[in-house]
Amino acid sequence: MDFSDRIIVGYDGSDQSAMALRWAARLAAAGDRELAIIHAWVYPLITKDLGPTKGISGSGHRNVALKLLEDALAIAEQAAPGVRARTVLITGRPRTVLEAASRTALLMVVGSRGLGGFFGMLLGSVSLGLITHAGCPVIVVRENEEPHGPVVVGVDGSEPSLDAIDAGVRIAQALGEGPELLHVRRTVEGQVLEGDGAERIVEEATARAHASDPQLEVTSRMVEEGNEADALLRASAEAGILVLGYQGSDRRRFGSTVHAVVHHAQCTTVVCRHEYQGADPDTEQLAVEVDDADDVDGGSARA
Repeated sequence: MDFSDRIIVGYDGSDQSAMALRWAARLAAAGDRELAIIHAWVYPLITKDLGPTKGISGSGHRNVALKLLEDALAIAEQAAPGVRARTVLITGRPRTVLEAASRTALLMVVGSRGLGGFFGMLLGSVSLGLITHAGCPVIVVRENEEPHGPVVVGVDGSEPSLDAIDAGVRIAQALGEGPELLHVRRTVEGQVLEGDGAERIVEEATARAHASDPQLEVTSRMVEEGNEADALLRASAEAGILVLGYQGSDRRRFGSTVHAVVHHAQCTTVVCRHEYQGADPDTEQLAVEVDDADDVDGGSARA
């Protein structure tokens, strides 16, 4: 199944996935995009009496999965009345299924899983795995479901930050506002390095943001205190959404700055992985299965 120009979100019935679903529905409605709600499931290892049970309507594992997606559609409609949404049932492990689906999607929305206190700021393994492997920008929704601040985009003149600008502009436009570009200047012992090209970086980033919409209101600022991770984390306290890019050509490596931010940011974050190099063999196989996925009948909240 081709998810081009669609926002995708995984739903498993948990509170975290419901939170991500509501966020995705509002973003899809605001940007007039179709939302694909995906549920990945696997058959139990015990294959006896999978159902449905004779004489009991709606029983059986598949029917339970379909009911879950029916509930998901209702959640999306309640969060964003009139949103264009469809539900998709795919057999496979959640991370692998969503990774395969991300290869043609516009954006992916996932929830962060917390345990409370310090450890509550750490991502779950599925969310973290998708950030490092997805083929599209990944939005990690925090507890504050609705953004209450600007869309802040970290820029440093690199190609990954250009991807972040493009994603930040799309999200800001959908929310009816302009992005704020944030550049952290390099310092040595508290002193800014002369000739670091900060002004040029900000000017080029602003031009990139204006490329898609010359009338877009773009603001920018430069920070000269602390390292990049610390500065971005401070910015997350006032931002509604924080957008970052990172060089993801090596799937085993995850930039230390992005790693710190996605684990400890106080707002929803968007991570844009640059130079996606294709999937693992398992994901290649899932791509075929995604093409054959069940587009659940009646899975549209708006015609």
